[in-house]
Amino acid sequence: MFYLAFVLLMAYVFPTHYDLEQRYNATVIINKAKEIKEDPYLLIAIAWTESRIKSGRVSNTGDYGIFQINYHFWGKKWGFKDRKKFLKAMSDPAHGTIAAEVVLQEMRRYSSCKELNLPACYNGGPGWQKSKNKKKIIAYANKVNRIRESLRRRYPGWERP
Repeated sequence: MFYLAFVLLMAYVFPTHYDLEQRYNATVIINKAKEIKEDPYLLIAIAWTESRIKSGRVSNTGDYGIFQINYHFWGKKWGFKDRKKFLKAMSDPAHGTIAAEVVLQEMRRYSSCKELNLPACYNGGPGWQKSKNKKKIIAYANKVNRIRESLRRRYPGWERP
């Protein structure tokens, strides 16, 4: 088991400030992103912005796990009846990546969520432009997009199979 974890961690180069947990979670997210044909840079940028790629996070607004998926909307929609089970599922990097992908795919259906606005929709929903928190949502989207492009330039190896 230790050998497998070591090999996984050595597969990619990461920012030097990532700790062991962040490196492990990022490795799983990148591999899962490739498997489901999603942009690994977008997913890592969202995970960094939401939780610093750390497991077990819970926000005061009911968002859980690495990607801070909302329990009240998504958890209940997916049939979770227990917050602890939802937290455990969303804290697993592979499961959390799939959950984030489901949210992203849902958001891509809306015209307000195209291209650079996709992170805004991830954060504020498809009606984000009418939100009282519009400025914060735009700041969030700008941050995710900046991180995404920075990671893409610095770590081109994440794209390779």
